[in-house]
Amino acid sequence: MEHRTVDHANALVITSPDELMRPTTRRAFVRLLSAGGAIALMPSVFSACSMTPGMGMGMGTAAIDAGLMFDLRTDVGIFRLVHTLEQLEAAFYTAVVANANFSTFFNADERELFTDLRNVEIVHREFLRTALGSQAVPDVTGAINTSTLNGILASREGILGAARLFEHLGVSGLNGAGKYLQDARNLLLAGKFVSVEARHAAALRDVAPPAGQSVNTAFAGDDIIDANGMDVKLEAGAVLDHVAATNLVQNGAVSARNITNAPTPTQGRPSADFFPTTP
Repeated sequence: MEHRTVDHANALVITSPDELMRPTTRRAFVRLLSAGGAIALMPSVFSACSMTPGMGMGMGTAAIDAGLMFDLRTDVGIFRLVHTLEQLEAAFYTAVVANANFSTFFNADERELFTDLRNVEIVHREFLRTALGSQAVPDVTGAINTSTLNGILASREGILGAARLFEHLGVSGLNGAGKYLQDARNLLLAGKFVSVEARHAAALRDVAPPAGQSVNTAFAGDDIIDANGMDVKLEAGAVLDHVAATNLVQNGAVSARNITNAPTPTQGRPSADFFPTTP
């Protein structure tokens, strides 16, 4: 099947998940978002039966408590949770790049890395918002605890530690959720997302290894790979509780209490939580 990206002056059409992962498409995506251009996802991007494509990019800020409920018995519910994490990641990296101390804390190569991280997470956020359409979660950025965020932004170490945490949550959450996805096309997309998040995590650990980690092996340290060579994984409730523990979202608006229904036995089975103590 032929896949194509149509990138005119003010329009971008994405016809397959593969196109999202191409650097040229990601750059076009970010450029058009900044210019207010139109972005459309073809129905083939998500399964018509399990994900509803649609334009949700103009969504306002609905009540956080009412909008952040996750029914994990469906692929839609799982990707709603992923969308929430992508919103927080995009907001965090946007704040990092805009930080007055950005050039002081990081050298040119590191600044390029963080700028790339910001751009990719914006793509992920808007891709999911568009694909989920009316079922996209509300804008959660208004619930970010600015005091906590400013504390993180106050030091190089704080930024790197939070960045590693976010990327490892992305990896572990998708690893834990994969077995519950019911449509193979959605599993393929989740696999593409998690591979990107894993490369982000490796790059960040290369820049600043966690305490006690060798700079030569930190990208895949023993704290994130088990004896069988398997990567970290977390069930959805644990992922949300890790987010809540950061205090980055006010009033515990994002936590395990947001899960209305757990996955059913026919979707898969829970796995033991495995997460690095210091990502």
